[in-house]
Amino acid sequence: MKMKIVQKPTVFITIEEVGEYYIDRLMIIKADCCTLEEAKKEATDAGYQVIDECCHVVHTAHEVHVIVAVEPV
Repeated sequence: MKMKIVQKPTVFITIEEVGEYYIDRLMIIKADCCTLEEAKKEATDAGYQVIDECCHVVHTAHEVHVIVAVEPV
């Protein structure tokens, strides 16, 4: 029987500013684990206004990207 080593996925929290005609990546944070709600709270605590309908989680083979969209400051 073959043993398969399972590695926890890396979580990247990305805060992106979404304007009318552009998207600007403000910061990327590497974390052990994070939910979408926790990432939204972190962005709000940092002073950004979160756009709820544009936030999402993307799962890949070895990573999880938590993308939080915020309004321009």
